[in-house]
Amino acid sequence: MMAYIILLFLPCVFTARARILLPGYETVIPKEPYRESRRVLTTMGKECKFPFRQGGRIHHHCITILSSRPWCSLTHNFDRDRQWGFCAPDNAQPNVFIHTSRRVTDPCQVNPCQNGGVCALIPHRHSFECSCPEGFTGRLCEQEKCYETVHLRYYDTGESWGRIHLRNVEQCTCVAGEIKCERVRYTMCRSNPCQNEGTCRMITHTGKEVCNCRRAFSGPYCSLEPETECYNSRGKDYRGLVDTTVSGARCLPWNSDLLYDELHVGTTASSPLKGLGEHAYCRNPDGDKKPWCYTLNDGAISWEHCDVPSCVMSVWANLPAVKSQILRRASSRRITVPTIKKTNASKPKKKPVCGKKHKKRSSIARGRIMGGVSALPAAHPWMAAIYIGKLDFCAGTLVSSCWVVSAAHCFFRNPLKKQIRVVLGQQHFNATGLHTKTFGVEDYIFPKQFSVFNPTLHDIVLIKLKKQDGRCVRRTPFIRPICLPDKSMTFPDNYCCTISGWGHMDEKAESYSSLQEAGVRLIPHETCKKPEVYGNHVTADMICAGLNGCVDACQGDSGGPLACARDDVSFLYGIISWGEGCGRSGKPGVYTKVVNYIDWINSVIRRKPKAS
Repeated sequence: MMAYIILLFLPCVFTARARILLPGYETVIPKEPYRESRRVLTTMGKECKFPFRQGGRIHHHCITILSSRPWCSLTHNFDRDRQWGFCAPDNAQPNVFIHTSRRVTDPCQVNPCQNGGVCALIPHRHSFECSCPEGFTGRLCEQEKCYETVHLRYYDTGESWGRIHLRNVEQCTCVAGEIKCERVRYTMCRSNPCQNEGTCRMITHTGKEVCNCRRAFSGPYCSLEPETECYNSRGKDYRGLVDTTVSGARCLPWNSDLLYDELHVGTTASSPLKGLGEHAYCRNPDGDKKPWCYTLNDGAISWEHCDVPSCVMSVWANLPAVKSQILRRASSRRITVPTIKKTNASKPKKKPVCGKKHKKRSSIARGRIMGGVSALPAAHPWMAAIYIGKLDFCAGTLVSSCWVVSAAHCFFRNPLKKQIRVVLGQQHFNATGLHTKTFGVEDYIFPKQFSVFNPTLHDIVLIKLKKQDGRCVRRTPFIRPICLPDKSMTFPDNYCCTISGWGHMDEKAESYSSLQEAGVRLIPHETCKKPEVYGNHVTADMICAGLNGCVDACQGDSGGPLACARDDVSFLYGIISWGEGCGRSGKPGVYTKVVNYIDWINSVIRRKPKAS
């Protein structure tokens, strides 16, 4: 019998598939303050750029993902630029430091990070990295940045900028934490980039434009409103200076080189009008319910809503006497509210209640099958994490308030229902949080044709969630169902669909990952049935997707969705079922074809409970 696989996301860069870890390095703490990060070079003499982004994750050192040889990116964004090189042997190791001639197994035991920096271990390396406060930089946070009060931002050591200060046009440089400025010649600007009626001048010798802002506005382009303390409506016009999220995480700048497919200055139309720029303040460029920003969470690109109050709530909370007056008046007299007749012509078109997700990445079409990346929160709000006993794990897909669809082979041992828990809204494996919800299982149901003796056939199961307080799922931006397809729905060959899951990153991996996502193309049925692929093991109840080892499912992804979208609405087209190995060339993933089971799914979900 072929091994069951689930979800593996591999960028197609190297031929080697095994993820081999480097030997552990012994690291000790420096006697002297660290002055400058050592340059790491490739075998071709080019410089590695740290940190760099690969697969939506952020790396601060040479890595061995997809290769037994350490490699690095030659730009800060490998996902975007695809420029890389093998690290030279003398540079692959992290720096080794010495402290009173004794070796320290935990480099963070005596915090090497200065000025309040937080020390974090680099897994498997016995090395560390410092997370610096906003005003400091350097490997050990030893270098002080310069805070420009006109622009309301920090500039790094050696960085230069222009400004208008006390009606003088100046060129400034950050030198050892101090701002050094000199008056310079200027001329009128050809066009005015300054917002909110700011005036523009151009520095003659650099050609750089600088703005002089009206009162109540600030920033390099007069786009910031420092006195704003709350947001109105959904905060689409919020231009304040809050730069932390509800969990206390710091925001990434909207022009960060670590962002790629995400909504940022380079991918969002009319970025200045939406408040995006060279800053890390909370904004709402996509019409979300409140301002938000991108963050780094567990070494991956993520996002969160911001810790900024609503103006309406702030006023209401701060005026208890007014609120009390209003309530007394409302109770003492009858208030008549005029009714408005709605005509059929003005009736808005119903929005789908399924298959819609948060879109915190741009919709730029890519011509190739992309490698897997870390998914953003709420990118797949129908994902269900299914924990069976203490050891077994599968994925599933929420299809209605109380029902999850998964792979039948996950349950072929007939586990006790009390041993199963289903977690919705989960981002990191086996981690609950603010947006997660955990359910027990009332029942799980196989189709009549399923047999444990041939579990690749009819590999589908329906899981009924136990109600809590009389109901199952309450829809949130992070938990909502996918749409089920009609019986007649088809997607053409080579159509790009999406797989997602927490499965192993390669065949030899032992741990699960944060939620990953990848695009895979549907493969013609006759191609998958070729003898050199899977032959007659593939039936009419199966779909094949992904080929040539680029992207695949792997151990732990079983039961998860193959989601195909039409008009921005996602449909459950397949269920991750089986395959040979993980990401092997010429061996695609095989998925249960959901449209063939729609009648059965609907009959079970709509079945009335038997009288007790």
